[in-house]
Amino acid sequence: FHDGSGLDRTDLISADLLTALLAEAADPARPQLRPVLTGLPVAHFTGTLAGRYTDGAAGLVRAKTGTLTGVNTLAGTVTTPDGRLLGFAFLANDTTDAWSAQSALDRAATTLVS
Repeated sequence: FHDGSGLDRTDLISADLLTALLAEAADPARPQLRPVLTGLPVAHFTGTLAGRYTDGAAGLVRAKTGTLTGVNTLAGTVTTPDGRLLGFAFLANDTTDAWSAQSALDRAATTLVS
């Protein structure tokens, strides 16, 4: 991390590390990290996901979005129909159409739900 905000182009983190951090926050032995998950926007209901996920993923995806020119990200958790909690991090670089990239990331998260 260059500045800790995620907004500096020299801030670099892998999808694997983001997913590992989410898994750590979900560990019942680490209740002090639970706000990392419960504070994430909820698909179709809150924050940056309020206007998204009008399909079967509404309420089942909790994630943080990230958008810079040419970069789109989505990292969070999904709850599967059998109640499993899955962590994910999708990072897209060199994107030319932010809306299309966002839609693709949303579809990927929706796919995890099923």
